[in-house]
Amino acid sequence: RVTYGRYRLEVHSPEANGPSASVAFNAGWYTAASESDSPEILDVALDHANYKPGDTAKLRIATKQGGKALVAVLSGGLMSMQEIEVPNGGGEASVAIGKDWGAGAYVTAMLYRPLDESLKRMPSRAIGVQYLQLDQSAHTLKVALDTPEKIKSHTTLTVPVKITGLEAGEEARVTLAAVDLGILNLTRYQAPAPESWFYAQRRMGLEIRDFYGRLIDGMRAERGTLRSGGDGDAGAMQGNPPVEATVAEFSGIVRVDADGTAKVEFDMPDFNGTVRVMAVAWSGDKLGHAQSDVIVRDAVALTASAPRFLTLGDEARLDVAVHNVEGPAAAYKLEVDNGTTTVSSASLDLKAGERRSEHVKIKPEAVGQITYDVHVTGPEGIAVERHLTFDVKPPAGDIKRTTVTALKAGGGNITLSSALVADMIASRTKVNLSVGPTASMDVPGLLTALDRYPYGCAEQTVSRALPLVYANAVAGQLGIAPDKEIKERVQKAVDRVFEMQDSSGAFGVWGPYSTDLWLTGYVTDFLTRAKEQGFNINPRGFTQALDRLQNFIAYAEDFQKGGEDRAYALYVLARNGRAPIGDLRYYADTRIDRFSSPLAKAQLGAALAMMGDKTRAERAFAAALDSLGESAPTDTYVYRADYGSDLRDSAALVTLAVETRMANVETPKLVNVISKAYLSREYTSTQEQAWMLLAANALADQAKAGKLVVNGAPVQSPLLRSMTAEALAKTTLSVANEGDEPVDAVVTVIGAALTPEPAVSKGFTIERSYYTLDGKPIDLKSATGGNGTVKQNDRFIAVVKIEAKEPGGRVLLVDRLPAGFEIENPRLVESGDVKALDWLKTSVRPEHSEFRDDRFVAAFNLTNVPAAESSDASNANDNEGDAAPAKGPAASATVAYMVRAVTPGAFVHPAATVEDMYHPQRYARSAAGKLTVAPSE
Repeated sequence: RVTYGRYRLEVHSPEANGPSASVAFNAGWYTAASESDSPEILDVALDHANYKPGDTAKLRIATKQGGKALVAVLSGGLMSMQEIEVPNGGGEASVAIGKDWGAGAYVTAMLYRPLDESLKRMPSRAIGVQYLQLDQSAHTLKVALDTPEKIKSHTTLTVPVKITGLEAGEEARVTLAAVDLGILNLTRYQAPAPESWFYAQRRMGLEIRDFYGRLIDGMRAERGTLRSGGDGDAGAMQGNPPVEATVAEFSGIVRVDADGTAKVEFDMPDFNGTVRVMAVAWSGDKLGHAQSDVIVRDAVALTASAPRFLTLGDEARLDVAVHNVEGPAAAYKLEVDNGTTTVSSASLDLKAGERRSEHVKIKPEAVGQITYDVHVTGPEGIAVERHLTFDVKPPAGDIKRTTVTALKAGGGNITLSSALVADMIASRTKVNLSVGPTASMDVPGLLTALDRYPYGCAEQTVSRALPLVYANAVAGQLGIAPDKEIKERVQKAVDRVFEMQDSSGAFGVWGPYSTDLWLTGYVTDFLTRAKEQGFNINPRGFTQALDRLQNFIAYAEDFQKGGEDRAYALYVLARNGRAPIGDLRYYADTRIDRFSSPLAKAQLGAALAMMGDKTRAERAFAAALDSLGESAPTDTYVYRADYGSDLRDSAALVTLAVETRMANVETPKLVNVISKAYLSREYTSTQEQAWMLLAANALADQAKAGKLVVNGAPVQSPLLRSMTAEALAKTTLSVANEGDEPVDAVVTVIGAALTPEPAVSKGFTIERSYYTLDGKPIDLKSATGGNGTVKQNDRFIAVVKIEAKEPGGRVLLVDRLPAGFEIENPRLVESGDVKALDWLKTSVRPEHSEFRDDRFVAAFNLTNVPAAESSDASNANDNEGDAAPAKGPAASATVAYMVRAVTPGAFVHPAATVEDMYHPQRYARSAAGKLTVAPSE
């Protein structure tokens, strides 16, 4: 029999030099089984595994040489502390258990041994820590789910709930979820068990400070060395995303009756499989959970294999399998319809347990959501159905057409008809009309362009939402969204950008990493404006963002050229009343010429105006106008780390000048320059669109009212209208100018064309190719605009190479998939993954990538990518916002990913595209084509 302590059990063979074995263990009291090899780790143990409030715990301290011990209990704070003398060989300390210790507390013992000069022994300190677990049975609810073993699809799943452990009159709540077990398995999701989290051991959140006076070596006047340390946590596994939508139902919060019962019902959709029901219950101080599995199965099981999406022009094969699981042997009728027309009908003779499949061709006729209904009927009232909804994509990307018409005074007119959209997809096309003094700013067209932008980095999220902070009324009049929806979109954008904020308060382009200080200023500017308009802003995150900008200004070094990020920081700080006026005046007086962009100088001027220094503000705005010049912004490519262009700067200068009431006689002239530059552009960036909308909003009060007649009814100028192509096909819109001054009418058509546009190369080249898994190139004609044929279940490596004719830029690559393909594995292929593709270099990776059902997306920052590394590279540098333009030869990048041919049929293969997100006149597009996936059988 062993007593308390640490032991080693040794077993030896009686034979000479025979085998032996040993094992170390602790005995006597409750303690961890780890060894305390370091002399600075004290061996301590508790007499029980857990305790109840009011109990007294015994802490055993084992030490060969005694000393003075400080015993402390640490939970949310210091709960208790006592000092005891520990004799040689060890001792005990009594610890009274408090009622406010929560789930448990840490008991620490620090044993000090004083200096002994006669023995030449320096002072020492040893620390022992044990977690004291409190018994939580009184705070745990027992939850029972009385679920049926099996139900049919398209019926109601009733779940009676019984909760025990409640006191008389104690209120409780419960939530239930019913989720397809396939989803849970794919994502490795565990049923929620809140008591195991709330009652679990927490990492100790307090610091232990030594009394170093007891640790100083008096013999050598040296501080004692601490020789204990720890290790970090390992990363957790990430689950795979589900590949298709299935059952995921949630009850919301349900009140539990006085007898501890509740009943929850779920309407099961057309589904065959297993549903896991998960319950979480709680009261004021108790928690509990339960789970149960329910089989959802019809007498005849119906499954359909279909692509995840379709493209207009596709003809896909829908595979429908009918399995007679429990029904009688008989003839069953299978029908497929699209809501108006029967697409296929067949009679299937099925024996008990027999499974048959039918192939049905489906061909969408319009873009948007379409639904196919699959019905199986048979004897004994058997009726099973499935609803298959497909998102039909346009075959090509958006195009923009703008025309400007001068309406003469006293009768000049313009008529809009369906001829404007004759070759466009009606449901994906909008016609925008602006008439009036500021018509050339094209507010409806700008709002529509921003509204349709499909990607969401921090800059793009802010650019889409920033104008809506002020444009509720305008956007509502245009029919883009009702007022409530606009407010919700702005609030979602506010919440979204906080997900991209790191612990310092700065924001990254695609997430809380590789932060960019100019972007941090832009996001914080948006948050400031949203806060001023009454939106809900996370106060902690907002304060952290302002603190980050203030710290940046406080520690920023002098510079010779650039300064765009610090100018934005000063502007945002001034808008929040936190700008250092001394720094503002210093930059305005001595460094104004060193700021590289007109926007930076205008932001300094606006900051000074808000701080009350009008004189310096006027000088800063004059410097901004001088650096901008009177000539129209050009399309000449110059990479800028502040996401900008001359057009963006011009619009921002007007916005800031009007907002701070620093506008002068140059502003109307500048507005004219901006308008002409915008109308000459085929495409504009999200930055340009956002700031032009802010400029239009700032100038709204200055627009002169005119007299217009729309379809015979008088209206006040300016006129802003946004119409769908479908609405324009039903009626025409006629506008006449009855005023005394001529006005411009700007018509912008934005939408998807029925016919894919040809390949083009403007500043970039793009090349798409395919390879087998053994590295052999595939003559897939659809990659070059022809017709190709592959077999179902074949796997390929898709390789897309882009090359920029000019270095630098933030670049977005989009490779759209044919509907018969699926991305096999959501990650990029490395050269080591497929040895035959050893030429596929991966020295540079994208800073962001997305693997969607219908496309692959990659974002690159080609700034400062050396030519030697950029060739055939698929990696991007993480650069700060003030990085210098790239030098040397053009940069290139290559990405590769694996796809599988899944669905038989004939499919449109849309073009792959690449664009500079902030100089969109630089873009390239590959050829579109057709692709046939032949069935494997």
